[in-house]
Amino acid sequence: MLAQWLFNITGNDLFDGRLFRAGASALLAIILVMATMPAYIRFLNRLDASSDCDKDQKQAPPIMGGLLLIAVTLITSLCFAKMNGYTISTLAILVAYAGVGAIDDIAKIRNKRLVAQGKLNLKDYQYKTDGISSSLRLLLYFLFSLVVAVFAYKFIPELKGHLTIPFVKPSVWHPYLPNWAFILFMSFIITASANGTNFTDGLDSLVSVPIMTSMVFVGLVAYFSGNFIFSEYLHIPFLPGVDELFPIASAILGTLLAYLWYNSPPAEIYMGDAGAVGFGGAIGIMFILVRAELFLPIVGLVIIAEALSVVLQIAYFKITKGKRLLLCAPIHHHFQMKWKDKFSSKPLLNSKIAWRMHLMSIFALIAGLVIFFTGH
Repeated sequence: MLAQWLFNITGNDLFDGRLFRAGASALLAIILVMATMPAYIRFLNRLDASSDCDKDQKQAPPIMGGLLLIAVTLITSLCFAKMNGYTISTLAILVAYAGVGAIDDIAKIRNKRLVAQGKLNLKDYQYKTDGISSSLRLLLYFLFSLVVAVFAYKFIPELKGHLTIPFVKPSVWHPYLPNWAFILFMSFIITASANGTNFTDGLDSLVSVPIMTSMVFVGLVAYFSGNFIFSEYLHIPFLPGVDELFPIASAILGTLLAYLWYNSPPAEIYMGDAGAVGFGGAIGIMFILVRAELFLPIVGLVIIAEALSVVLQIAYFKITKGKRLLLCAPIHHHFQMKWKDKFSSKPLLNSKIAWRMHLMSIFALIAGLVIFFTGH
């Protein structure tokens, strides 16, 4: 760990401080992404690593940008976060979920090439964009999260199955789940968060802001919960060691800030499943580890709305035998179809949708922080 090495050779407490390590983590992540992304985009373009079959577009932006973002986040986190149960659990989910997402990205690129070669028609391509079936993918998500949940429950003493309910003081109601139920609950939250984040990755810059606002929330809660004085003052649970998530949250925040330089409309590169699924899984487990799992629907409002829109659309379609609740799902596609006649071009429409959802994410972050820090 870079920060630990600097502290050992200098003896300066600055290098061991959480605020310094979090700030340095974000800064290094920004530098690494800005320094490597141009060459990475050129490399992917040479490979024609896109999934877009639009023949009218000469050079579609490549996918798999998230693979670089995950690598930068991992490197930066290892430089500035100390390894404990909290950080190991988070990074394990980040890497495992990103790996599953990368398989889908590679398959999309391969299948697009098959379309270009005439070996796969465009209609079939729509149903074969994933490298593995959705059921197998969900099973892998759940299995990975189950293993990490068991590890976290065993090696993190403060993780005992108590839930923090929004708007309800723990002294009034602090429900407890037995170990088996809490572990299954953790696995569900992580899997659902990853899926919701993946559904959100549908417009330029759309998924980045909800991830960043989630990291702001998690980073602040981790920092204050890991400090005995602050936790006592704010009447929140004291969780020794959880503040090591602060540099990881900062690394993700810095990584995505730099990514927006290249993904802001018109995008030069897309995150792809590797990034969306990896970061989505990290969001889920980090909310659990800071004891704010039930605040995810508040802070991650956009992510949850995207996921629910898909679930409700499918359920309504099956119950009504063919009718649709929304024009299209996920919900940002619904607004694309609903508002298509109100804008002179598709890019203007997409920007309006993305910016309104960005603002919703910021509003949700503010609401989540107020409720969490004033509700104890």
